Amino acid sequence: MINLITSPYQLEDITKLKAVGITSVIVGTEAFSVRSPSAFNNEQLQECRTLCTSNHMQMYVSVNRFFMEDDLIALREHLQYLKELDVDGIYFTDMGVFYEAKQLGLESKLIYNPDTILTNSADIQAYLDLGIHMCTISKEITLEDMLKIGNRVNGELEIIIHGRLPMMDSKRMLLSNYMEFIKKEYDVKNNYQLYLMEENREEHMPIVEDKDGTHVFTGFTLASFEEVEDMINAGICNLRIESLFYTIDEVCKITEDYKRVMESPREGRLLYKEYEKEYPSQNITKGFMYKKTGAKK
Repeated sequence: MINLITSPYQLEDITKLKAVGITSVIVGTEAFSVRSPSAFNNEQLQECRTLCTSNHMQMYVSVNRFFMEDDLIALREHLQYLKELDVDGIYFTDMGVFYEAKQLGLESKLIYNPDTILTNSADIQAYLDLGIHMCTISKEITLEDMLKIGNRVNGELEIIIHGRLPMMDSKRMLLSNYMEFIKKEYDVKNNYQLYLMEENREEHMPIVEDKDGTHVFTGFTLASFEEVEDMINAGICNLRIESLFYTIDEVCKITEDYKRVMESPREGRLLYKEYEKEYPSQNITKGFMYKKTGAKK
């Protein structure tokens, strides 16, 4: 069964996403998530749980920060709350979360999403064998390698199929510090209109500073209309659409287009070309799927 995953901005979005075929939502929290379109408190998480249950959707919660020793008490309390809420999955990046979740018997709810390091079947299988529910395949490897992983791994796998991809996170307030250095007053907090541009590249890389630090995203928007069929045939059936930098209506349209491709794979090429033409500012590409690297692990 295909599991289409994305993130809502607010609770009201969940019903809209259900209507277009989204089967699971990832929600963020005020203190435990980074790069999340939503920041729900505990009361809103409860409302989200009720909405997802009534719409027959899975509810995942993002706990993808890196945690210091001073954070552990709050982390344990949060994981206990998610256990009581009976969420369907918990996205994490810090293996310390795995340790704490295991103490609560929550390892079977965990989804390991470390961004870049899950690049081969042996590593992924090792993490799944720890009892983790699902692993997110690195977005920096080729489609060929993704398909090999899908065919070799025994367990649940996820891949990001569409959207801007995270490149770098820093806990430092890089934009604020830079503005202070050049003695310029400019509101950089939570400003999603800012970007970096390298001297020798045309790509515009979005850069966002918020309470958690600074985040840089790819100068391209990944689109996998032509590749989805191969991913599904390889057993990668959890497909995520990154909603950051989109409106909820745009996310709904993207979802409908992927549903269309799943029903008629031959339309993938047409849709890809259509997106290239209609959204030139997004720099629609296939990401790293056809870019081999010389590095070997």
